[in-house]
This record gives sequence, C-alpha cells and structure tokens, in this order.
Amino acid sequence: MSADRAPRRAPRWPRRSWRAGLVAAAALLPAAALLPVAAPLAFADAVDTSRPHTVIVGAPRGFAPSERLDARRTGRSPSPLPSPAREAWRRQLRGGIDAAPLADARGDLVIALTVPEIVKLGSDGRERWRVRIGNSAPLAPAVITSDGTIAMITSSGVALGLTPAGGVRFAVPLGVRGRDADVTPLALDDGGFVAAVGRSLVELAADGGVRARVEIPDRAVGALLAGPEGTLVTTESGAVLAWRPPGAPRRLGSLGGLPRHGAVLEGARTLLAVVDGRRLVALDLPTGTTSVRVGSALGMLDGPPAIGAGGTAVLMTSAGLLLGVDGSGDEAFRIALDRPPPALPAGGGRAGFFGPVDAKPSPPVVIDRAGRVGFARAGGRAGVVGVDGSVSIAAERVCSTPIAVIPAGEERMAVACRDGTVVMLAR
Repeated sequence: MSADRAPRRAPRWPRRSWRAGLVAAAALLPAAALLPVAAPLAFADAVDTSRPHTVIVGAPRGFAPSERLDARRTGRSPSPLPSPAREAWRRQLRGGIDAAPLADARGDLVIALTVPEIVKLGSDGRERWRVRIGNSAPLAPAVITSDGTIAMITSSGVALGLTPAGGVRFAVPLGVRGRDADVTPLALDDGGFVAAVGRSLVELAADGGVRARVEIPDRAVGALLAGPEGTLVTTESGAVLAWRPPGAPRRLGSLGGLPRHGAVLEGARTLLAVVDGRRLVALDLPTGTTSVRVGSALGMLDGPPAIGAGGTAVLMTSAGLLLGVDGSGDEAFRIALDRPPPALPAGGGRAGFFGPVDAKPSPPVVIDRAGRVGFARAGGRAGVVGVDGSVSIAAERVCSTPIAVIPAGEERMAVACRDGTVVMLAR
C-alpha cells in the first residue's frame, strides 16, 4: 500500500488533558443529575435573563399554608370554624401520617405520609394526585411558599419543592443528616424558605438554590417562625435565637427548658412556649426576661397555644381542660372538653376530676377570629367550642390517634390521624 493511502490514526490526547475534560464536563452537569438514587431526579427552575421573569412574593396563600397556620404560628384561622360541626367525609389513606397536613387556597389538603409519598385530597375528599418522592419521607410538616410551591426537607437531607399540580420543581441535597430534619421550615415573604436540620440553618431561594447557611451551637427543635429581627429558632436547651442573613445568629434569651413543640409569637415582642410539658413560659424578646403564665399544677399541657384576637393564649391540658390565659397570667376561661367521670367502683380507681386522664398528648387547638376553638382529644373526641363556651361534639371517636387539626375552608375543619385517616368536619 502506498504511503498516501495509509490510514490516518486519530491523534492521542494526553491522559492529563482527557481527565481535565471529564472534570469540565461534570462541572456543566445540572446539580440534580448528581443526586443520590434515593432522591428524585429534578432540576431547579431555570431563569432566562433575556426575558421578563415573574417572582411571586408575599405571605403564602391558603387556609393552612404551614403548621400552626401562619409564619408566627398563632394557630389563628383566617376562616370561621364550623359550629356546630358534623362529619362531611372520611378518607383512609394507604400509609400513616405523622406531620400536620396543609390546606391551600382552594381548601385542598396536602398530606405527607410516613411512606415517601405526598398526597393531595380535594375539598370533596377525592384524591387529586399522589407523588412518590424517592425513598425518604419528610419528618416535619411541609410549607406552602409564596408562589404555591410545596417545600419540605426529606429524611435523606434533600430540600424538595413540588408544584401545586404535583410536579417536582427542585431537589437540592443539603449535605446534612436527614434524620435531624424534624423542624418545621419557615416560608419567607420573598418566595424563599428557611430550614433547620440539627445544628444547621439553611436559607433557600424560591428556585431551591442555597443562598445562606450557618451553624448554631445547639440543636433546633419545634418549628422556625418569623420574628421582628428575622427567623426565630428554639433549641433543645431552651435558647431562642434570631437569624437574618448575612449576619450571624443572635441569642435573645432562654425559655428555661425544652420547648419540644416550638413556640408562638404573641404580638410583636412576646414569645410563648410550653416548656417541659408543664409550664407556659413567656419570653420578652427585647429584654430577654421570662415569666411563667401557667404552672405545673394543672398537669401536662398540650402546646403550642393558639392566640385569640385579644391576645389570649388558648391550650389544652392532659385532663381535658381548655384554658384561656391572658397576658397577665390570669385565666380568661376554663372549659371541660371530656365527659364527666363515671362513678368510681368500690375500692377506688383512677380518674381525673373532669374525666379519665389521657396521658397521650392531644393536637394543639386552632381558633378563629370570632373566638371559636377547634379541638381533637387524644382519645378521638373532636369538635368545636363556641363563642359562648358551648361544646359541639362532631364525633366521640373521630379516630384512634388524631395528630393535627387544621381549618380547610369556610366553616370546614380537617382532622388527620396517625393511622392515615383524614376526616373533614363541616357545619
């Protein structure tokens, strides 16, 4: 064969250049393509800078867009509760429920199951959609952000955002231990949200991008909430911190014990929390001073409290008492929610003054602007207390273990149960 017909060999690139090319190519891959198999494959929303881009800001819309209904966790319903209340429909979902559901602006319920699935039920009780989110379920309630994104942190440490239709909007690994992701996130007015995982605080933009991260000296507990100086954080030692990026978290004071279920902001300067399950403690944020509004004489307290329109804190005791406590620590009202105790048998027995004592915690109550209070007792008794103090019972046993009560429309209230039962109460 002649030299001019000899086949040409492709040039061999140096091994170092070949490796550099792979590194460069990997850098161009979307971050979602590098997620672990357990997380859903997803991309953050892309923004074309050459075209107008709409960013929705403001408070999230919905009857219950987050646990305890709003950014201050007041438990105050924007819509009237049903009084008297009756059962409108009941659904049994495949998979248990540990976290409080959400209710959007249409009254549809968004429910995170103990299996890695998110379900949306319509206001009529029919299943709108069901989405599998990998192999890890969220440990804390989700939140609805300003643009309607359903944001949550899974137990594998992934920040996940779903569209109102159930599509995956973003999935961002946070690089933290997901089993510590049991704190309710906070939706911000600019469309982003803040998450707490163990001793890490992470602020994310509306598209899921991480824009701030900081470590705190103690593990966060309960839920994040909006305060006058940024995001408020309660920790397992009782410390209360305020964080506004790019600054460092600032200690405001201590509640003096464990606020396991977090706190609520009463007004502009007072934080209220049930501490160690036995005391309702008030922390004055500007001065850091604390005071006890309700002591341990009443037994175990189910918190956090709901805040009425006049600033009255409303909560239940393990003995079935509904208490209203004003800013001075005086009782505004005391209502027995359980039936009177049966006559004790000969030789005595165990019963509380207002009925059998249920040691299990009950879900925190909700209150509307008129002062009606929605409740579900640990044993399953559910209903609404009217403005005049009358108790309307919708069901003596709505389910075996209720875990949340939320408003879900005009004169509608949903009860979620640990066994996957969801019951809608209406007038």
